[in-house]
Amino acid sequence: MLLEKLKRLECSLHNNKRNDRKWLEQILHEEFREITRSGMLVDRAETIEVLSTEVGGSIIHSDEFRLIIVRNNFAILHYRTFDPDGSNASLRSSCWEMNGNGQWQLVFHQGTPESKRV
Repeated sequence: MLLEKLKRLECSLHNNKRNDRKWLEQILHEEFREITRSGMLVDRAETIEVLSTEVGGSIIHSDEFRLIIVRNNFAILHYRTFDPDGSNASLRSSCWEMNGNGQWQLVFHQGTPESKRV
């Protein structure tokens, strides 16, 4: 199922593969861009450099995954992240495209602080 595949790829960037430069170079599309939770626009090179040299990154929990299939080779993944204590919740969107080799690559990502739930 595509939702599970993209969820697994997305979560690999939260955990065990986050610092793996080779993995990042494979999974991030050549035109990758991100609007960070703090509102900064970063490109692929900046993202790879920051993540591959990150030390002691925090644990990222995620849930509420939803998938929108735009076409056979392009999908948008929406989900929510939060710290282990439930703080710093963010709403996330990731755009994934399947390349000519059949590998899904992350084209765009955005994280926005979640407003307080009532």
